[in-house]
Amino acid sequence: MLKLFLSLRYLKKKRIVLLCVVAVALTVALMIVVDSLFSGLISGINKSFREESGDIVLYTQGKPIPQYGSFIKKLEELKEVAAASPYGADGGILWLETGDVREAAVKGIDPQAGEKFFDWKKRLLRQKDKEGVVDFNVPGFPEAKGAWVGVNIIAEPNAKTDQYDLEEIKKLIGRQVVLTTAGADQKRKTIPLRISDIAFTDTYIGDRRIYLPFQYMYKIQTGTDLADCADYIEVKLADGVSSGAAWPAISSAWIKFATEELRWNEADISKMRYDTWTNSRYINELKKQLGILLLIFGVICSVAVLLVFCIFYMIVETKLKDIAIIKSCGSGSSAVAFIFTVFGGTVGVAGSCIGIAAGYLITININAIEKWIHTIFGIKLWLRSSYILNYIPNTVNWPDVLPIAAAAVAGCCLGAIIPAIVAAKTRPIEILRYE
Repeated sequence: MLKLFLSLRYLKKKRIVLLCVVAVALTVALMIVVDSLFSGLISGINKSFREESGDIVLYTQGKPIPQYGSFIKKLEELKEVAAASPYGADGGILWLETGDVREAAVKGIDPQAGEKFFDWKKRLLRQKDKEGVVDFNVPGFPEAKGAWVGVNIIAEPNAKTDQYDLEEIKKLIGRQVVLTTAGADQKRKTIPLRISDIAFTDTYIGDRRIYLPFQYMYKIQTGTDLADCADYIEVKLADGVSSGAAWPAISSAWIKFATEELRWNEADISKMRYDTWTNSRYINELKKQLGILLLIFGVICSVAVLLVFCIFYMIVETKLKDIAIIKSCGSGSSAVAFIFTVFGGTVGVAGSCIGIAAGYLITININAIEKWIHTIFGIKLWLRSSYILNYIPNTVNWPDVLPIAAAAVAGCCLGAIIPAIVAAKTRPIEILRYE
């Protein structure tokens, strides 16, 4: 009890120790904010991929999937699957009426099935208040082929406000554009289109896409009018179901469907494959970058350990008389060392608690802070038209908070070890002889 009392008394009386607490708090807060922002970026990318392309993408190598509508119904009957939809993907160049030429990714989607993945009504400028399913119809041009065009392809945000002029953008709806794409046969195709709507997907990647009706996209790619064939089927899994856990059920459904309804041979059936975004090389590389970033900031923040060492060593040097009295009263060297180790641990715990609170407040209010900086200083820290996500992630990554706080406490104890050893080796007779 005496050892704990003395540790807390030093913490209270030595105000310079507050500098250690502040250093630890800043370190913990910085690590939490950095970890939460970067983890939120990875989670946001995963979420956007899941909303637009599902959890997994099914395809057969070199062969389209016939009667995909029937196969999709069988997939959606599985408890592991929440939704499924066909889609096609390609690259292309878009010519605008202004004479500008823009590179863009092209994706063919089924609006009705796509609503199960992505709430398009919230992300389409013209049809956001529309009742029923969204479509590709062009106002005033009933016979024209319509396309949804990502906002970043046809417009630039204001350099200062980072906001789009929606009234000017609305005037582009119905305008003619020309899409040039190679297609699956590698022959250049030039397709006249009209802008049916403007897409705001909250991601830079999505806002650089052109969306077409799936069947029309398939015809462009293959040059055929096959009404019920798809090269890819995107699957959204039920909550809490991983791709690995769902694949056996999906594979069984495919084998049964291909055998009984398509009458495929075993060699063709075995060509079914799947890809998943969550295990993609891109996401894995981002996770590696997060680890490197945390390591760099951890090294920078380790200066707090050095600060704890210097301050505690100074306290030991100025408190040699107190240490000598404690030892002369019967306390052993281990008890004296324990006092300063607990002292360091207490500093770590106090700083960690303050740092967690500060990190939480900064993270959840990061968008408001960014807006305040922009309003006061005119500096736009996060250009939503340039980053992968159009918003700053503001969710604390709680699973990493405890390890960060534990590392801070351990660092403080480590910084206190050498001063504690010096205190433990103090010889009372040599100190009190001159007092």
